[in-house]
Amino acid sequence: MTWRTDSLEAQLKIAFAVCLLLQCICCGFLLLVFPWLKVALLGLFLLAVNGLIFRRIYQKVLVSFRRASVQLEALQNQDYSLFAKPIFASGKVAEFHQQLNSLGDSLQQHKSHYDQQLFLLYRLIDQLNTPILVFDHRSQLSYANAAFAELFGRPWQALRHASPSLLGLTAEPEWHFIDSAKAQQWQIRHSRFLDQGQSHQLLVFINIQAALREGQLQAWQKLIRVLSHEIRNSLTPVAALTQSLQGKVSSEREQQALELIGERCQHLQDFVSRYAELHKPLHLQPQWLSADVLFQRLTALFPDAQLQAKGLQIELWADSVFLQQALINLIKNAIEAGSPTGTIEMIFTQREQGNEIRIVDGGQGIANPDNLFVPFYSTKTQGQGIGLSLSRHIIEQMGGMLTLSNNANGVGACALIFLCKMIN
Repeated sequence: MTWRTDSLEAQLKIAFAVCLLLQCICCGFLLLVFPWLKVALLGLFLLAVNGLIFRRIYQKVLVSFRRASVQLEALQNQDYSLFAKPIFASGKVAEFHQQLNSLGDSLQQHKSHYDQQLFLLYRLIDQLNTPILVFDHRSQLSYANAAFAELFGRPWQALRHASPSLLGLTAEPEWHFIDSAKAQQWQIRHSRFLDQGQSHQLLVFINIQAALREGQLQAWQKLIRVLSHEIRNSLTPVAALTQSLQGKVSSEREQQALELIGERCQHLQDFVSRYAELHKPLHLQPQWLSADVLFQRLTALFPDAQLQAKGLQIELWADSVFLQQALINLIKNAIEAGSPTGTIEMIFTQREQGNEIRIVDGGQGIANPDNLFVPFYSTKTQGQGIGLSLSRHIIEQMGGMLTLSNNANGVGACALIFLCKMIN
């Protein structure tokens, strides 16, 4: 058996053994003076007293450290409600327990402060309209806000514990969508935080499509200003010369030709002026608008189309005049795309973050989706390429979003307008 002397228990036992040895030596000397029976009785009495004293001190010291150990284990498990009752009322051991309790109080305050910050973080996540996801230490989805459903098509509770790959995400080399189309539209900001002592990852999804379009718009506006200046400088003398020649020529055919030149000059000037004004900020007057009232107004404008509707009981927060203008452009496009009478349907849907308006037609569909909102681009013979760009500008000014896509059944197209519930 190996004796270890580097522990408190061993040191106490050695001290007691040394005391017994000294007691035996003293009894040996007493035998030289007193009878052995008296010495034996005295030795047994002292042995009993020393044993009781040693046992009491030994137990009190060990119990004190056991209580401290239990409290430290509780602190390690973030349980700050447990306090060890000190065995000694004063001295170093009592001071040690007091410091241990002070440490527990301090950690409790830090945890309460941290829990408040974490609570505010999750509340903030819930209030934001941009999608925000939280992955736990196992890289599984543990929380998200309501905007998650707008991006992934389902509430986050239905995808709880889903892995990033299941959501179409990857962290290599940086967080991004695996799908290239989504990767171009969404930028992902990543950070880490601790929850219950475990590392969590916070992903914030930022729609950069609007910012990209703003850059494109500014480039187009610069080009428009240059073209407008040059076109006006060229058309002004042409128009003046045309008017001057109209008074000098006598041939009817020549008069008609000059009139046509003048009309086209005026038309080109009006077109340039109209597009130059297109993307200026709108003075919106948003208000609650009944979907039923809105549909009745559109039905009156397009009686021959026999518009259909669903979900007319909802209320929309929008500028009535500008929203009608955008819807008129979209319905007109559906009619010009060859949608048969009675096949254009408006579907109003209420979502958690806002409302949706779908305009579904049965026409020819979209031939070139990439150029839908490109200025001046049109597949129609007399089209100017302004209607869709204007409609998107109106919807975005109201804090919404406009997208167009072909129907899944291969017949016709669908225009989707998303409007927020409230715009401050």
